[in-house]
Amino acid sequence: MTENPNKESPALWIGVDVSKKSFMAAAKFPWEGKAVYPEDSAEFGNNRAGARRLCKWIGELEKEYGGPFGVAMEATGPFSLKLHGNLQKTRPGLHVAICNPLSVSYYMRSLGTNKTDKADAAAIARYAAHIRPCKYREPSKDEAELKRLTRDRTFMVDSRTQYKNRLGSEGDARSRERIRRLIGALDREIDGIDKEIAEYLATKASAECRSEIELMKSVPGVGTSSAAVIYGELGPLSGYTRKQLSAMSGICPATRQSGTSLHKGGLSKRGSKWLRRILYLDSMQTILGSPAMSAFHEKMLKKPDSSKMGARVACMRKLLLILRGIVVSGKKFDKDHTAVR
Repeated sequence: MTENPNKESPALWIGVDVSKKSFMAAAKFPWEGKAVYPEDSAEFGNNRAGARRLCKWIGELEKEYGGPFGVAMEATGPFSLKLHGNLQKTRPGLHVAICNPLSVSYYMRSLGTNKTDKADAAAIARYAAHIRPCKYREPSKDEAELKRLTRDRTFMVDSRTQYKNRLGSEGDARSRERIRRLIGALDREIDGIDKEIAEYLATKASAECRSEIELMKSVPGVGTSSAAVIYGELGPLSGYTRKQLSAMSGICPATRQSGTSLHKGGLSKRGSKWLRRILYLDSMQTILGSPAMSAFHEKMLKKPDSSKMGARVACMRKLLLILRGIVVSGKKFDKDHTAVR
């Protein structure tokens, strides 16, 4: 969902406002101020038939105006992914961009237009023509499967925590017994997901995925579940630079300045919240198990205007970069290693 001015992206765009059952589409041309809609201006079904209708309209536009065209939409979870899949099946190779909804929302506000499905589709088309977003990279089978399993596990762990908190404050014996049964059921489901993750890694995962997970598990505090979360959310770490990895994880400082007011130190919080959560939980174990990370934590605490949370966040970023380093090098973690600059 990264938007970068990309010279390889199309200059002509179709904006799509997608929902669960349908979507609206509009085209934007650089030489025209207004957007162009299909002749019937009717909604497209968010299914294979709707994707075929959209591709037919794109073909008509290309005959009249040239091309190629790109299709841009906001990230709406399974709805945008469903449309992306249907478009790729109907017209393989079509440039489809799934854009960050926050960026698109800010752009729409700057236009000051009415909030309707047609207006949103036109605004997305204008946004794509201006930004020219990159083509959406579909996750690999390993990424999709590990993301599904680890997110299911996280939801169940959160539910178990809620029931355990309620158990301590519940006064009625019958309610406590019911809560205990629910906690027991969630424990069994979590154990089942852990076994499913281990079985997938052992029998179905690619050699690259298994290798990265084993390397990540060599770091103190990083277990199979944690490594599966990191791989599911980011994919192969070797495909990122250090700066890209910090940006994708959201563990990078955000500076907000207006006049004499300057605020630093907050996180950008872009990217996966599930990734930041697991890094937060694992970073303390890494601090306790690695002398180098412990020394780094102490160094961050001694900095002027430092805080416990700021030092913890610095260790989260450090842990992620360590994981990338061992994956790129192909060597397991060495707690006595000293960085060479």
